[in-house]
Amino acid sequence: MEHRFYNLTPRQQRVFQLKMVGAFLALNLVVALLLMLAQLPFLILFTFALSLSVFAPFGDVPSGVKSGSLKYYSVLLIGEKVRNNRLVLHSGSLFDYYFVLNKKHSVRERKRQVFSAYVDGLLNLISQYENKQPTQITIKATSYILNPRTANKLGLSPTSPDMLQRFILYFNYINLTCALSLLNKKITWPNIQKTVSYEGTLDTLIEKKKDLLLMKRRLQ
Repeated sequence: MEHRFYNLTPRQQRVFQLKMVGAFLALNLVVALLLMLAQLPFLILFTFALSLSVFAPFGDVPSGVKSGSLKYYSVLLIGEKVRNNRLVLHSGSLFDYYFVLNKKHSVRERKRQVFSAYVDGLLNLISQYENKQPTQITIKATSYILNPRTANKLGLSPTSPDMLQRFILYFNYINLTCALSLLNKKITWPNIQKTVSYEGTLDTLIEKKKDLLLMKRRLQ
C-alpha cells in the first residue's frame, strides 16, 4: 500500500491543493447564488461549514504532518502529537482514503486493506515505544473498522464519545459519509449514535504485539 499524495512532487502537491481550493470556492459561490435566488441566504453559512468539513482534510492533514502535529504510523493510521501522556489515533481521513484506496479493488478488498493498514500502524507504534516502557501513555481511538471484539483482544475498551466528540462527529457527518461511501463503493450514511471510541494503555498494547503479528500474517 502507498499514499499516492506523498509520492507527488512538492509542486504537484501544491497544484492539487490549489485545485481543491478552487473547487471549494466555486462550489460555495454557486451554492450561495442559488440560495440567494431561493431567498434562503441564512443557509449560506451552514452549507459553507458542511463543505469546509469535506475539503478541510485535504489541506489540514498534509500541513499537520509537515508541522509535526500529526504523524502517520501507516498510510491509514494517523496519530496526534502526544499531549499530557495521551495519544489520539485516527483511522485515516477522507483525504487518505482518496489517495490510498484502489479503485479496482472490491469492497471486501478495500476493508481488508484498511484493517491491514490499521494493524501495520499499531505495530509501527509499538516499535517506536516498546523499548521505552513503561510509557505511561493512554491511547484513544475512534474507528469504523476496528470492532469491539478485536479491540478487546488488543487491550482496548469501548467508551462512548463525550459531548465534544459527538459534536465533532456530527459536524463532520458529510465528510464521514464521503469516506464510508468511498470504502463501500456506494452511498453509506454513518450512524453517529453507534460510534464507539476505544481507550487503553500503550503498555498493554505493546504486550499484545504477538496478537497483532498473528493478525498481520492472517491478513497476508
